[in-house]
Amino acid sequence: MLKLHEILGTDKPVFKKKDAEHFFYEELLALNEKPSQYKITGYVEVRKHKQLFFKQVYS
Repeated sequence: MLKLHEILGTDKPVFKKKDAEHFFYEELLALNEKPSQYKITGYVEVRKHKQLFFKQVYS
């Protein structure tokens, strides 16, 4: 997971929640998909221990 300063300046959108056509890296691996065939399309907000993080989503 990434912190805000790690995604600042990117042209990728930030989503409040993951859409149906988005996958996390771990999900692609579990589905036996090749992550290299997908591209990062944005980031999803994840709150953990009262801190805000961002996780990459692929499509």
